[in-house]
Amino acid sequence: MQTFLSKMKQEWTTLISHTDARVMTLSQILATNNAAGMSKRFYDTVLTDPQAEEFLTNEQVERHLKRALERWLAEVLSGTADSVDKLIVMQQHVGEMHARIGIPVQVVEMGARVLKKLLSPLIDKMECSAEDKFKLLNFTTGSIDIAMEVMSRAFSFSENQSSREDENYRVYSLLENAEEEKEKQISSLLSWEIDIVYKILLDSEVCNIQSFSRSEFGLWFNHKGRHYFSGLTGVGYISKLMLELDELIHSIKSETASASKRQKLISYVLQIRTCLSQITTLLRDLFDDVSRHEIGMDVLTRLLNRRFLPTIFKREITHANRVGTPLSVLIIDIDYFKEINDGHGHNTGDELLRKVSQAFYDSVRSSDYVFRYGGDEFLIVLTEASEQETLRMAERIRNRVEKQTVITPDGNKLSVSLSIGVAMFSGHPDYERLIQSADEALYRAKSLGRNRVELWEPKKDTHE
Repeated sequence: MQTFLSKMKQEWTTLISHTDARVMTLSQILATNNAAGMSKRFYDTVLTDPQAEEFLTNEQVERHLKRALERWLAEVLSGTADSVDKLIVMQQHVGEMHARIGIPVQVVEMGARVLKKLLSPLIDKMECSAEDKFKLLNFTTGSIDIAMEVMSRAFSFSENQSSREDENYRVYSLLENAEEEKEKQISSLLSWEIDIVYKILLDSEVCNIQSFSRSEFGLWFNHKGRHYFSGLTGVGYISKLMLELDELIHSIKSETASASKRQKLISYVLQIRTCLSQITTLLRDLFDDVSRHEIGMDVLTRLLNRRFLPTIFKREITHANRVGTPLSVLIIDIDYFKEINDGHGHNTGDELLRKVSQAFYDSVRSSDYVFRYGGDEFLIVLTEASEQETLRMAERIRNRVEKQTVITPDGNKLSVSLSIGVAMFSGHPDYERLIQSADEALYRAKSLGRNRVELWEPKKDTHE
């Protein structure tokens, strides 16, 4: 990525340095006079596309995105050699934001085409020579092309990471009940074995014996199990044993009547039992290995870790916008945790984190999400909770934790308190805005003395 960015920096710097100063001035004038109009026409066009409309609403555009595009146009079309580093960072930020929102890359590419299409008639109206108009068109479209290339690369990088985390969360969700799934699959192995042994020993319907790969377990393993345990060595061993079982079944079906048939069938049964026993052992090990790795789960607190924030926020913001239900975030900090940890030891600190985490889990609903955000910070996503309900939930959590105590190594009882920042979803598609708002509310709670809940409120007479 760094090599690519260095190349883009050089290319952008070269474009600027090879452009006449008067053309650069014309580009700045073009941006200053037309950014607002271009932004409006851009979104008027983009929102007619059904795919874009799925991810953007008119309210989001009016409240947040039009002004953001105006600023983007002004920056890109007024770029100087000294501002190239800043411009590249901006494109990375925008690309990452698009990925967080979940806008398809083809919609982003369509946006670039729309912007360049808007430039030509605006440049034709400018009072300058035909040569300068031609140079101006080259500079502005070139600047947009470079900006979009950096943006698209950042988008793709973030989107790939996001896709992996989406898949990890799916696996995590499926394996939350890993113990139940494990016993279910072991039970299916036993059922298949009983059925096979019954038919072989009674010499009944042997020709109709189901191959192992087509058994309930075989189908589960081939379609799901391989994926769940991808990268773990046991997967290859189970696959090999499955092939052996299918070969044994084929041999059993092919066995012709003979004096030694009975003895051969018993031998086959023993081999089948050995294979199934090995598969059962390997399967238990795979599930245990997954549990030890704690996919997406913070080992100490048993809460979700922050890697799944993009996956969950993307889904919940889409739902909130589509259905019109509220969405809110709590960011929670344990007051004076560092002093507690340093003064009473890490064991006391860990016990405190576990107790507080359990209090969070016991206080929220099954539709909510509780994350260990980092260190002694936690983040809770509340679905379909109004502002009043959100504040009530935050106060309930604060009160509950305030009543808890932890025993220190010297036998003393240690009380604890929380500072909580609350933010309600405002419609902006980028979940980082929501987190930032809650974080600002948390900072206010700390500055006002801690052990309190503060709600973020937008500043008056300023743009978000």
